[in-house]
Amino acid sequence: MLRSRLATSRKVRTLLLAIAAPVMLGAAVVLVARQTSSATTVPVCIKSNGQVRVLIGANTICDSSEERANWVVGGELTEITLGQGLTGSRQGGTLQLAVAPSLVERGRVFAGFNDGPGTIPAELATIAELDVPAGDYSIFAKLTAENDVTGVGPTRVECRLGAGADFDAAGVVVEAALLPFVGYLDTLNLNVVHHFSAPGTVTLACQTFGFVQGARYSNLKIIAIETSRISNVFLEPR
Repeated sequence: MLRSRLATSRKVRTLLLAIAAPVMLGAAVVLVARQTSSATTVPVCIKSNGQVRVLIGANTICDSSEERANWVVGGELTEITLGQGLTGSRQGGTLQLAVAPSLVERGRVFAGFNDGPGTIPAELATIAELDVPAGDYSIFAKLTAENDVTGVGPTRVECRLGAGADFDAAGVVVEAALLPFVGYLDTLNLNVVHHFSAPGTVTLACQTFGFVQGARYSNLKIIAIETSRISNVFLEPR
């Protein structure tokens, strides 16, 4: 999107240009140009989608869906104010703008897996960890739980996905195995969002409950998707 506004005084005219990168990148910049004696003011109409057309003719006006602005052609760039997500430099009369590498890298996916089988402990303990760099994340975990005690009874499996102070918990009751190594299966799915101000670790901890405490896991996955911004609010009962 390209927008411009012209502020006029007796001696100086200043042109403000706001250049926004795609919204998903969240990058913006403001350029301030000072009009010189050789500069020309050009009336333009700006559509909501960012398209611009130049007004030609004394009686030409903008449509109701357009915003009118005056651009200075031949002005001198005097100031650069970079918004979040942009880097820039000026050398003589040349301005170079670029999206900050840290912003471009957002959207990275960090994942880990363990197809197992692995033992689910009788007391809550970490069974998997995933290290991630600093950033905002949407995190998912999944595993399959299986009762590996033949013909005795069901067992309860509970897991906790943790990222800093944020967490999610889930539990299932897995029926008894009918034959050795042929137990009933159930799946646990967990998710959490978290901001890591420094490199951190996502943890998945599990345990078994009840008279029968024999269970194993398989097809364990942890996926952390980096985002540009997260929002996590309490949902009021309706």
